[in-house]
Amino acid sequence: MKMHRILLVDDEKDVGKIVSRLLAGDNYEIEQVTTGKEAMKRVLEESLPDIILLDINLPDIDGMDMLRDMKDAVRGTPIVMMTAYGSIETAVRSIKMGAMDFVQKPFNHYDFKRFINGVISARNIAGNDHCGIVGSSPQMKKVFRLVDKFALSDITILLQGESGTGKELFARAIHQKSKRRSGPFVPLDCAALSETLIESELFGHEKGAFTGATERKIGKFERAHGGTLFIDEVENLSSSNQAKLLRAVEEKQIERVGGTKAIKVDVRIVAASNIPLTEIINNGVFRKDLFYRFSQMTIAIPSLRDRVKDVDVLIRHFLAAYSEEFGNAANISEEALLLLNAYPWPGNVRELENVVKSAVILADGDILAKHLPEYIRKGSFSLPEDAEDCHFPGIKVEEEIEKGLLEGSLDLKALIKKWSDRLEETVIRNVMERSNLNMVRVSRFLNIDPKTLRTKIGQIRSARNRNPIGGKHFPERGGASFPFQE
Repeated sequence: MKMHRILLVDDEKDVGKIVSRLLAGDNYEIEQVTTGKEAMKRVLEESLPDIILLDINLPDIDGMDMLRDMKDAVRGTPIVMMTAYGSIETAVRSIKMGAMDFVQKPFNHYDFKRFINGVISARNIAGNDHCGIVGSSPQMKKVFRLVDKFALSDITILLQGESGTGKELFARAIHQKSKRRSGPFVPLDCAALSETLIESELFGHEKGAFTGATERKIGKFERAHGGTLFIDEVENLSSSNQAKLLRAVEEKQIERVGGTKAIKVDVRIVAASNIPLTEIINNGVFRKDLFYRFSQMTIAIPSLRDRVKDVDVLIRHFLAAYSEEFGNAANISEEALLLLNAYPWPGNVRELENVVKSAVILADGDILAKHLPEYIRKGSFSLPEDAEDCHFPGIKVEEEIEKGLLEGSLDLKALIKKWSDRLEETVIRNVMERSNLNMVRVSRFLNIDPKTLRTKIGQIRSARNRNPIGGKHFPERGGASFPFQE
């Protein structure tokens, strides 16, 4: 069996003896150095260890500074910070700086041994995929990096993103990449339950605790012991349940409804919200102290319209999956593909998946435009409001020159580029309007490749989301609106 090497960076020799004793018989080889200088020499000149245990108080350098200097040199090797004076703020700071996790001395025998075993296990699967989550856009690559980075710690994570972006899938990926992966993953959807039911679901209840409580019920916290509790749509929690949840997070123990016994729980929490929690904190709907606990590590999940490069990949992915499930080896026509790419997907990945699934079922062979929902097939177009008085929509030469005179300069190249983009958009709009949304005909008429047309539609849509005319984004809801419409 492979020996796992641990580099212990601590100036107290007794700590090395304790670590060796705690891990005795578990195929760990402990090597201790007492200064930061010596530690850097080891990692630069010798083969990298499997784990680095780094004390925050070293005789020659501050542990945080050491972490900053070391993390790039040992890329891929987990660094765990150690201190006898731990705090949640220090832990969060060290993890944000690149540490995998944070442990407090003195070590508990069972917890420390399990912790180190979990670090090794998590490291071994760190390169695996993300529970089938599909995406290669820059936005998704950033999310994947954060998932990989935060998963290895036990710190609470907050996932923020619109409905349908796949927050539960990301929560499962975090669990699978964590040292708790062998424990349970327990989800709770706060939007689906009343205030009373949420309390009972979270904490459980004793027999006779309320009318209808005919037997004891074990809650989600207890069921998630040793694993991960995923609390979805946490913004729906009442103030009373927020207070009880905060207490459970801080004290690591709960009481069942109707009970008096404190029950210790070892749970990692991943929370999720469809809206920025700061919005409802300002309204007094969500507790600040609970938000601070939840937002120690925040991952923003992008909407599908913000990662348009992934639409094609997702379509192919769902097409392959449902073709296999229903035994219907389907391809997709260029026109249907163009329509799917042009739609803004207010329901995000979930909506796209349902549309592709439905099309696979309806199609007897290839998926055509007629197999798509009517609201996707029949969009409508309109020119920008500022285009009425000009042959070139949105281009007001006098205004631009006047603005340049006031500012003392005018970037002619940038101006021409902007006008060119707006002219291109208007031509595409008009031709598509006159072609009754037949994308194949449009691409032929404009003498451009269908794939190029699809790309241009995506670029226009993205640009309009970033810089909407009149301060408004084009509609994201309402089936009859094509994404170019203002």
